[in-house]
Amino acid sequence: MKKLLFALMCFSSAAGAQVVGLGTTQAGATYQLSTGIAKVVSDKGLQMRTQPMAGAAQYAALVNRGDIEFGMSNVPELHYLVKGEVITEGRANPDLRMVARLVPWYNGLIVKKDSAIQSVRDLKGQPMPAGFAGNPLGKVLITGYLANAGLTFEDTRQVPVPAFPRMWDAFKQQQTAASIATIGMSQLQELSVALNGVRFLSFDASPAAVQAIGRHVPYSYVAEVKPGPGKTGIDAPTMMLVYDYALWANAKVKDDIVAKVVETLYSNPAEIKATSPLWAEFEPALMGKDVGIAYHPGAAAFYKSKGIAK
Repeated sequence: MKKLLFALMCFSSAAGAQVVGLGTTQAGATYQLSTGIAKVVSDKGLQMRTQPMAGAAQYAALVNRGDIEFGMSNVPELHYLVKGEVITEGRANPDLRMVARLVPWYNGLIVKKDSAIQSVRDLKGQPMPAGFAGNPLGKVLITGYLANAGLTFEDTRQVPVPAFPRMWDAFKQQQTAASIATIGMSQLQELSVALNGVRFLSFDASPAAVQAIGRHVPYSYVAEVKPGPGKTGIDAPTMMLVYDYALWANAKVKDDIVAKVVETLYSNPAEIKATSPLWAEFEPALMGKDVGIAYHPGAAAFYKSKGIAK
């Protein structure tokens, strides 16, 4: 009888445990960040499960409907998702709300280390990943990258890829001359090993060239990155594209759940950073930064209580 009672108590406890979903990509840097958040949040009592899909265009719709509580993307992508432009053309997601600004994202184009390509301008006439039907962010980014050098997709030889994993595979097989990459992502080191070294191309930091990127990748800027530990592909000072990464949620997710998530991230920076080098520049004091998207009330109240709302 005691064993039966104990089993029923365990079942009741498990059935009553809160579980929330976190929409993320199937691979890449976004997935690395998402798994880190899910691990730390779950360790602190709120069970969070990642929901991997091809790209944010897919899971944003589910978060907007309330089928999944949370999602993650970069800030430029989030603006397109909310408005229903470019990435989700004609399909707005007005019920997405900011939860936390996470880290700055240093990204750009990599080529083989021994490649004759020395600048983005040299990509003219070269085979480049294109299409990105499963993850339109790829098309947005490369359009912006090329615009920095006054180029368009029509100036390159387009190699169709559905999403980022196939893009990296195509680059590894040298079917393309370049690939999108982010400093700190696990695939970057894998590609470097497979190709005997990779190298980021430096962007033009002149105001006009930076504005050209900004027309496609809003809320972004260009900054210099110097060589250092963990910076695969940076062999010399390199101008990289930078934008913030964000955690967001459906507007109707309960305030206390959102507050629990942000409180966990805010109070456990060391545990978050231990999950991936991508978290190296995570600063709790910047979690409430204004990125042009309204914050969820549960998050806004927490940041106000800490005096860090920006």
